[in-house]
Amino acid sequence: MGERFGKGNVERIGGLWVLHLKGTSFERGLQHGTLMRYRVRDTVNFYRMLPETLLKRMVPEHSMKMRSLMRLKRYVVHRLSENRDPDALEETRGLAVGLGLSPEELGEASVLADVIQVAGALAERKRRVGPPVLPGFGCTSAIRETPGGLLYARNFDFWGAGYWDANPAVVFHEPDHGKAFCSIVSAGIPTGGITAINEDGLAVAVHQHGSRDSSSRGTPVTDIAHSVVRKASTVDEALEVAGGFRATGGWTIVVAGGSPPGAAVLEMSSEKQQARAMQDHVLVATNYFVDEELGSRELTANLSSTLGDHARFQRALGLLSPSRATTSRMAALLGDHYDVLAGRDRSVGFSISRITTLSSVVFNLAENKFWVSESTSPASRGGYVGFDLDAELGGRRSPVGRLEGGRPPGIHITSAQMRYLDAYKEYVFSGDLNRILVILGECADLDPDEPTFPLVEGIIRAKVGNLRGALSSIDRYLALETIEAKRPVGLLWRARVLDLMDRREESVKVYGELAGDSDNPRIITRHASRGRRRQFKESELAGAMIDFTDGDTFE
Repeated sequence: MGERFGKGNVERIGGLWVLHLKGTSFERGLQHGTLMRYRVRDTVNFYRMLPETLLKRMVPEHSMKMRSLMRLKRYVVHRLSENRDPDALEETRGLAVGLGLSPEELGEASVLADVIQVAGALAERKRRVGPPVLPGFGCTSAIRETPGGLLYARNFDFWGAGYWDANPAVVFHEPDHGKAFCSIVSAGIPTGGITAINEDGLAVAVHQHGSRDSSSRGTPVTDIAHSVVRKASTVDEALEVAGGFRATGGWTIVVAGGSPPGAAVLEMSSEKQQARAMQDHVLVATNYFVDEELGSRELTANLSSTLGDHARFQRALGLLSPSRATTSRMAALLGDHYDVLAGRDRSVGFSISRITTLSSVVFNLAENKFWVSESTSPASRGGYVGFDLDAELGGRRSPVGRLEGGRPPGIHITSAQMRYLDAYKEYVFSGDLNRILVILGECADLDPDEPTFPLVEGIIRAKVGNLRGALSSIDRYLALETIEAKRPVGLLWRARVLDLMDRREESVKVYGELAGDSDNPRIITRHASRGRRRQFKESELAGAMIDFTDGDTFE
């Protein structure tokens, strides 16, 4: 049975919360918050406090540096809140009342991604002063034009497995003014600015990058996308609406559908915007700038995230180009485990399906139908619940049927991926490194050929003081790794562990080889050059945050 409050209602369909909200922006937020009040406050609080949670993995909790970083966070949140879209801000205020939170508390969660953008750029300008650059996400958008119209498959990747995917929601908005739309989010999250489709069949989604060109004077990206979905009917109108805003940092806004139908992405930083249209009937976006000028200013979280962003782009493009596109094939694309750099399916690699995939959606934009995964992370596993947008906005339920995900890879791959997800959650939620080491051992038993497990194990063993064990793990990683472009990460960590063991002569040799190799990316040569000048210390080890998704560190 559904529940009602005012003009709004909520019901449970499969593993999804389905909300219908009507009225002003404030009223729709109030309905949303009241209907979900006792189910989602933990999720909102998780995102509100996520910067503190992550920083505790790198900075002593009660240190002067932590206090300085919290002041920086409050400053950036305040500045971004001043630039918010009025409609989105009103909805946030109503939602806060319904949830029993202050607008300031919910506002912190609403601008989280932009806080990461701005703070990361400040840290890059003054290295060692702020937190590390933390993009390293893994969204994938894949659009294919067919004789019958447009198909669009979208994975949303972010922090928060165990929270976002605990209450996946499909939220239909019927505002008093502006276009009706549907937002695919986690219940308790306001606006249509992450993944959405409006009454004209225009789908909108955002992808995060990192850019040196970031500013707290920009408008939060979810508010930009919210304005697009409320105002635009076509791709050209969407680009015009989005182009009227200054972004906080590095973002890609994907738009597809509308009437007449089309598709494009708008790559943007706080200083530049560049549109990219569909070519040869396909369009792909991940988390790197295709535009060369924007790309030259892009921040690199680590070598592995860069490799992963490009690998997912290549894989999605390859899956779209030769095959006959159907909604089932688009769903299979989102659940794909194939790593084009390694040439095989992987449990944890540079693949489209990742442990941080929190939401997966397939749109048939010619028919205004879409399918939302009801699976917990990785949501790309499916199955997908179908919705008819026109019917839902017309006040009726029209059965669409389900989609299942693609054929899964071997059981050892999926089992290892899910156990590795447990290790990631343990790291984010509790930080219990010894418990994580136990789980990583189980992962290696399930998928002994996966090199990510011994690499992460080696870094964590170093963090707990087991240096001999750390060196053994990293050597095992180097024996397993088949992607030559990734090996410098393992070699860098081998040199660091040797430093911690006071085997300086050996470490300097490795640093020198890494720094002297002109084929190595700048981020590796920079770290290697620093290591060659001075010994890697325990304080630097403590400040390295583990990137579970890509098998690397943020630092």
